[in-house]
Amino acid sequence: MVSSSADTASICACSRSRIRKVVQYAVLSRAVALLLGAVSNAIVSDYDSSLSVILSAPAGDVNSTAISALCNRFARGLAQVVVRWDAFYFVHIADAGYVYEQEHAFFPLLPLLMRMLNSTVLLPLASAVGRQLSLIVAGVIVSNVSFVLAAATLYKLGAETMRNERLAYIAALMYVIAPSNIFMSAVCTESLFALVVFLAMLFIGRRNYLLAAGCLGISGLCRSNGLVYAGFFIWNMVIRGDIWQGYAANSGNRLVAALVRRMLAALLLVGLSAAGFVAFEVYGRNRLCNGPAALADVLSKRPYCTSTWSTIYGFVQAEYWNVGFLRYYTLQQLPNFLLAAPMIALSLAGLWTYLAYDPVRLATLGWIHGGRSLGAKPDTADAVAAAYFGAELLPHMYLWALLLGVATTTMHVQVITRFFSSVPAVFWFAAHVVAKAAARKEGLASAQASRSKRWASWIVVGYFVGYGLVGVVLFSNFFPPA
Repeated sequence: MVSSSADTASICACSRSRIRKVVQYAVLSRAVALLLGAVSNAIVSDYDSSLSVILSAPAGDVNSTAISALCNRFARGLAQVVVRWDAFYFVHIADAGYVYEQEHAFFPLLPLLMRMLNSTVLLPLASAVGRQLSLIVAGVIVSNVSFVLAAATLYKLGAETMRNERLAYIAALMYVIAPSNIFMSAVCTESLFALVVFLAMLFIGRRNYLLAAGCLGISGLCRSNGLVYAGFFIWNMVIRGDIWQGYAANSGNRLVAALVRRMLAALLLVGLSAAGFVAFEVYGRNRLCNGPAALADVLSKRPYCTSTWSTIYGFVQAEYWNVGFLRYYTLQQLPNFLLAAPMIALSLAGLWTYLAYDPVRLATLGWIHGGRSLGAKPDTADAVAAAYFGAELLPHMYLWALLLGVATTTMHVQVITRFFSSVPAVFWFAAHVVAKAAARKEGLASAQASRSKRWASWIVVGYFVGYGLVGVVLFSNFFPPA
């Protein structure tokens, strides 16, 4: 018993140490990204000067002290790095609310948090630099704090899902250097959404379903794809084969009753998870379809005003951004497909690697296993890499495959790197590749195989770091892609 207690204490201490390191590296990575963005912005001329409209706007009643001037200079320098592309919409929504129809493509959680910070903690800053610049600083705080917390949450989620803290730690570090780098620090929703859905998946794994549904309900106020993650309730409560083992000896009626109860509970949780998205949709319809007469006359014939099943979000994406099935498949978009190719290749490799390990398990929703066992000792590097093949990752693979299909057929494909910043399996597979390369040091692979694994590791890490750093320079100077 003493030995067992000592082992448990040692494991807990190791876990806390790794979380601290993940947090430290996450903070460091945000500092590096913002500093690199500031330096590149100072050296390179902006591709687009739209930001000057905001920065030259009257600041209102702003103090003129030396400290205020210093704060103003800092806030303007920060804005020149982080307010690009979608960030303009979030800043405008936080400042003025939803004014234009197309702004309903951008969800209200981030602007609400920006307003909340601006009217409380940052109130002195707002009086020094003006409302808009203060809102931008608030957005940066929300994004960067969310990123650090998301990295720590991903570590916990990986440790509990893969049952291997070392691989979870590597995956969290891969998240820290994600190729969507600068988007995680800018006034965008990537970090905030990742935090909320990582928490939701962590709670689902712990069977804290109400907390998970609350998180996913909040995620629906952040991004539309939060709805997809509600499928984990169906998986955990209805589909998983191991939950029915205790009912094996029951009569048919009792089994049917249990199935009905579980299905109803899962559907209720899915409904709660959709509450945020539905609330935003109701707000939008009320404002656009039943608003001022002049506005209602123009918009009353919109499909979302005339049909129950049409959504404002879907209409706006198609109308203003030409989002739709295969709409992006044109010759002029070929460069964007090339930019997306590394993440698509990584995703295909990750899904194929998991499928090849036990195709029977994948094809039968985990009800039948192909008889393969991880089989390695728990303290070997090979076992760390093998944790990627655990059965608990199965629903994450289905999610990854679904989102890959959507990203490559329906969306602007170049956003796939930041779209996948909230998909844990991306980072688990990257960690698996790195861990396989580490296994060679323990003599677990032939020379030729270890050389191949080493190259694969360098390619993955190089892609994460290289794409992320180049993205910082391009984003901070308003160059595509976005």
